[in-house]
Amino acid sequence: MDTLADPPPPRWGRRAGRAPAGVIVTLLLLLSGPGPVIGQPPPTAGAPLLPTARPSVSQAPGHRVLFLYGDPRLTPAVVTVDGTVRSVLESRSPVPVSFYTEYLDLALFDHEVPLTELRELLRRKYQKRPLDLIVAGGSAALRIALHNRATLFSNAPVVFTAVDRTAAADLPPDPDVTGTWLHQGWADTLSLARQLQPDVRRAVVITGSSPPDRVWHASAREQLGTAGPIEVTYLSELGFPEILDTVRALPKSTIVLVGVFLRDAAGRDTRTPDALRQITAASSAPVYGLTDNAVGAGVVGGHVVSFEAHGKAAAELALRVLAGERPPPTEAGTNVPVFDARQLTRWGLDTRRLPPGSVVLFQEPSLWARYRWYILGAAGAILVQSGLIGGLLVQRAQRRRAQRSLAERLRFETLLSELSALLTAPAATDADTPIERALRHLVEDLDLDWATLRALDPRSMQLFLTHAQSRTGVPPRPAVVREDEVPWILAQVRSNHIVRLVGLDSLPDTAAEDRRHLEALGMESAVMVPMITDGSVVGCLSVGTGRRERRWPDEWIPRLRLLAEAFANALERQRTARAARESQEAIRDLAGRLMTAQEEERRSIARDLHDDVNQELAAQSIALSTLSDRLPGDTASGVREEIARLQSRTVDVAKTIRHLSHSLHPGTLQHAGLVAALRGYCRSFEQEHGLSVAFRADGDFSGVAPDASLCLYRVTQEGLGNVARHAGAQHARVTMRREGDHVALTISDDGRGFDLAEARRRPGLGLISLDERVRLVGGRLTIDSQSQRGTELRIRVPLPEARDAPRDRAAG
Repeated sequence: MDTLADPPPPRWGRRAGRAPAGVIVTLLLLLSGPGPVIGQPPPTAGAPLLPTARPSVSQAPGHRVLFLYGDPRLTPAVVTVDGTVRSVLESRSPVPVSFYTEYLDLALFDHEVPLTELRELLRRKYQKRPLDLIVAGGSAALRIALHNRATLFSNAPVVFTAVDRTAAADLPPDPDVTGTWLHQGWADTLSLARQLQPDVRRAVVITGSSPPDRVWHASAREQLGTAGPIEVTYLSELGFPEILDTVRALPKSTIVLVGVFLRDAAGRDTRTPDALRQITAASSAPVYGLTDNAVGAGVVGGHVVSFEAHGKAAAELALRVLAGERPPPTEAGTNVPVFDARQLTRWGLDTRRLPPGSVVLFQEPSLWARYRWYILGAAGAILVQSGLIGGLLVQRAQRRRAQRSLAERLRFETLLSELSALLTAPAATDADTPIERALRHLVEDLDLDWATLRALDPRSMQLFLTHAQSRTGVPPRPAVVREDEVPWILAQVRSNHIVRLVGLDSLPDTAAEDRRHLEALGMESAVMVPMITDGSVVGCLSVGTGRRERRWPDEWIPRLRLLAEAFANALERQRTARAARESQEAIRDLAGRLMTAQEEERRSIARDLHDDVNQELAAQSIALSTLSDRLPGDTASGVREEIARLQSRTVDVAKTIRHLSHSLHPGTLQHAGLVAALRGYCRSFEQEHGLSVAFRADGDFSGVAPDASLCLYRVTQEGLGNVARHAGAQHARVTMRREGDHVALTISDDGRGFDLAEARRRPGLGLISLDERVRLVGGRLTIDSQSQRGTELRIRVPLPEARDAPRDRAAG
């Protein structure tokens, strides 16, 4: 497990370069709030990290087990340990086991870790799910589990895997905490190398610069500090190209030791097996590794960490803990001397020097070299000779089958990694294309006849085909699968159980109806994996073959489950994006209709004011004038003056209402055109507010559509209104010009300016309505404002073909 070993706490006093433990310190500070940090005991009952009160939950039959990892989901070591522990618990637990898994990806964090939200999420997820056991992968996950299990994880006992003893030295030795210790075999591997190469005089140690890399580097310095006559050189502060240049020039009598390598000094991330392949290809000296996934990547071998052994040992401890026992931690059997026969041959190393119990992989034994004395000595014993040859042929066939199986597993792992990256990419709102590409990969790379996704309708209990890919010549899959056609299979899928068919005879007797339907469809072998969203089955991933029987290896099943999760997430993202897009379009449509209704209402009010109210006021003014003329000659002068004053006020009110009517519905815009309407409005605005407004129009505006003209007029109204109300300006300028197939309108002032971000946060619809009005005619609004340097609004709208647009040309 490349990154299960994590940085030790600062109080250990080890010199490992930069302080990688800062990552874990930050993580625990954020996960523990005001509680303990690394090197302090876990929180007491009197100082809880989170409120511990929660509603009582009845424990469902069986055990609840949480897997807590500090590494990404598809890390090879995580996949190995996780699959091994789950398999053992499922097969040997006397009661059902429910599994929960959390991948924290701690290696991504070198600085401040924003995990407050993660901690709250964990509390919400498990406050109503009491746990019976926590399986912690690595020291960071163990530290998180111990410091938070009382408040987040029901105070469940803990079984850890692959934890460095030094990394856990400051943790309390609780009796309900056990697991497997990680042993980094630097000294053991150097001893093996010296046993194979007695003339070795120098060892070059290569590690990366990530926090886990630095832990392995520190362990190397501690174990190899007294390497005797061997000169040890460390390459940890170089970029990867410099490392490759160094190993190319290594002299004789030198070996290379490589631990975990996740990041070089230049900050480029990689995987340990990938780094090893390049190092071994370039090195002029034999290379030795320390993890089981290093063997096969070009290294000679080493005293490697076996993560499968860690998983088996942790599973045995977990079974004992769930049974009520409290076994102590162990490291027995977790490191194995493993070697690559091809590399032993490449470097001319004598296999007779290997220590007893060594595992040699990738052997290609020579029939003649192994059996030549038997063949020569038993030339006359043809029956014995035939038996030996037959046995060898069987052995070779078994070996080839094993090699094909390993190659298939490797191909599946590569496919799983590529498909997961494809389906989880944050690229598009429409997930159809990556989903179809992923299904096509499944069909081609796994030699399938088809791969489909089906959605489950919770009301009709039918499976509807949403995406499908099939091999050429294979009949299309049915669009709908009804419950009465495959009742047993559909019941299994709804219960979140994987259905695995190896021929129709593998169906139970109770699935007679299912067998008849699948036979009619020409389906021979298939796997159906439920897709889960928010804890509910929403569909299934189905892969299979037609007229040929196909066996589905056990190791495929958890990987297909991971693929089903990735497909479910991609479909959920597509559904969420579609809903958000539809909601946004609905909001925009509503905004457009509201603005249209507003303009209609303004037009109606303006018409009523002009045709009704203004007419009444005109009649009132005439009546007052007539009344004044009809007064007797001896009428007091004060009465005549009062009537004259009332007539004057009536005329003023009529002017005000006429001005208001024109503001609500600019008739000039319709009859005289955009340029004349804007010039007239700027002139009247200047007179009304005492603000100098300069207007200029350059270009031909005959193609401006009516809705765009109204938009530019309203924006000018709102913009100048804002200048008068808020800017404290002395001068304003309105400029309109033609820019190709667009009209550009600029409104600027010399006022005090404002903070645009703050203005957008304040309640109000001014900027929002401006932006929405411009957007509705396909235009764009930009605002530039600086303190004490004024504000500038720039509006750019397109010029569509509009035959009924008013003929309007700038006059200068």
